[in-house]
Amino acid sequence: MPDSPTCSRRVLLLGWDAADWKAIHPLLDAGKMPNLARLVKEGVMGNIATLQPVLSPMLWTSIATGKRPYKHGIHGFSEPDPVTGGIRPVTNLSRKTKAIWNILNQNGLKTTTIGWWPSNPAEPLSHGVMVSNDYQTARGHSAAPEDLAKWPLKPGTIHPERLVEPLKKLRVHPAELKEGELMPFLPGIAGMPREDLDKLEKDPRLQSLMKILADCCSIQAAATATMQSEPWDLMSVYFDAIDHFGHAFMKYHPPQRPGVDDFDFRVFSHCVEAGYIFHDMMLGTLLRLAGEDTTVILMSDHGFHPDDLRLTNIPREPAGPAAEHRQFGIFVAKGPGIRRDARLAGASLLDICPTLLHLFGLPVGEDMDGKVLTDIYEEPPSRIERIQSWDEVEGDHGMHPPDKQISAEDSKAALEQLVALGYIDEPEADQSKAMEQTVRELDYNLAQAYSDGGIYTEAIVILERLYEKWPMEHRFGFKLATCYQSLGRTADLRALVGTIIKRRIEEANEAVAELKALQLETEEVRQAEQERIDKMSPEEKKKFSRERRALIGKSRPNLYSLRYLEACADVAERRYEEALEKLAQLDTSRGARRNALVLRGEVLQRLKR
Repeated sequence: MPDSPTCSRRVLLLGWDAADWKAIHPLLDAGKMPNLARLVKEGVMGNIATLQPVLSPMLWTSIATGKRPYKHGIHGFSEPDPVTGGIRPVTNLSRKTKAIWNILNQNGLKTTTIGWWPSNPAEPLSHGVMVSNDYQTARGHSAAPEDLAKWPLKPGTIHPERLVEPLKKLRVHPAELKEGELMPFLPGIAGMPREDLDKLEKDPRLQSLMKILADCCSIQAAATATMQSEPWDLMSVYFDAIDHFGHAFMKYHPPQRPGVDDFDFRVFSHCVEAGYIFHDMMLGTLLRLAGEDTTVILMSDHGFHPDDLRLTNIPREPAGPAAEHRQFGIFVAKGPGIRRDARLAGASLLDICPTLLHLFGLPVGEDMDGKVLTDIYEEPPSRIERIQSWDEVEGDHGMHPPDKQISAEDSKAALEQLVALGYIDEPEADQSKAMEQTVRELDYNLAQAYSDGGIYTEAIVILERLYEKWPMEHRFGFKLATCYQSLGRTADLRALVGTIIKRRIEEANEAVAELKALQLETEEVRQAEQERIDKMSPEEKKKFSRERRALIGKSRPNLYSLRYLEACADVAERRYEEALEKLAQLDTSRGARRNALVLRGEVLQRLKR
């Protein structure tokens, strides 16, 4: 491989987690995102398809490697910690293939990577800068100057070491944000009575807003500083704020939905829009610093429903908030030789790494699952250079050695943040149980990735094992059913559907009996329970609330999903009329859901109707 690049192009890769054209287009039309509007006009834009499962650490690693999760090794939000025997937030130590910055590094190209998820601990790139995703994470909310001065930075967060002190000072702590900086996000509080403002000051949602903003500002500060002070050929910057704005505040996004309190709507209804506008302002600064000759790619890993498809209830399962995501994210590219004011179709997250390699004049790995987006060019290339695998090429790639370990320091705080966001369940106090649950979720995510890649046999091996060990985890059964269906294993599908329905109804009956035994319909009992709850600690209240919600959820089986599963089995057995009858029953007053409509369309097509 060449020691120097065959192309002198500079590339700025910007990641906006969960950015969605459905949310952006109204803002572009209203002139509220002028920098993105100019980027779109001067370049090519389109949707970009995500992967399953829609979990950000897995997706951003696929973006950086061009490979599906069963090849790159990142399978979730948390992972076993070999040092403590417990669990820790996901690290890049589980990644088993080279990322784009490793490939460029061994070809003598300079890279700067800011905040990528996961990029902790920072990789020792000889030609690069890495600021890991632990950089912006603040500890506590105290505004006391002495506490802010002690805000620690974990070892291994920044490479090279010479940048630790200058970049450490650029971080923004939530407690440093002033009222004027928050007002664009909370214009509804203007003129609000003092007692309402006092109430808001203690609202955890305000603390969440401040943390999202501070994290975002910290990433922008590190990006703008290194962009000006360090040489780079590829600069990759990842912002998670739009995703966090969505999970925290999309429920208040206009129009006001039934069940949303008037006070909440007044206070938080502008947060999502203001978040996009703020990102456009940051984009303007980054584009100006990068210069006109730089190739820019702006993208998201998935979308986020901003309209009537917003969920009312989040699934009661690990990583349940991912259900709010939409299967298409955004993609924009602009630069020398790239089409102007044009549309792109058929892009996938897996195409980013191969496209970057081609932009730098380097061959694409045959073991990569994506393709070069040749349609972005004014003059598409006549041929694509290829190599068997970059992992087989010796060189100074800057990856961690296989035996690299990290200290368990700060893992607890980072895990608590993942729990608060709903990405993982609160770990069991028993370390062995916590480890077992973590490995279970990693295996489930891996099975979904195999299924998404069309490797159903591998997915089935994992799912059959999981469903046998956890027979009341119905999601394992549902996913197994889709794999049987895909492989035409009709008899297995019918038997499994019967098992899932039987278990779910039994569980519901047991939960109903348990709720009846509590006698909560009696005023005296309800009052006694409330008195007991009032005496609980905050942690005990949280645990009680979680367990009660789970019990109520078990008592209410999703009959829609069960009936749809039966219809799938009918279709597999070519009992089309019976399938149509069941699917017709799924037309609710809110309209038929997408899966039922698609399946009905397939059946009608087979019947030539």
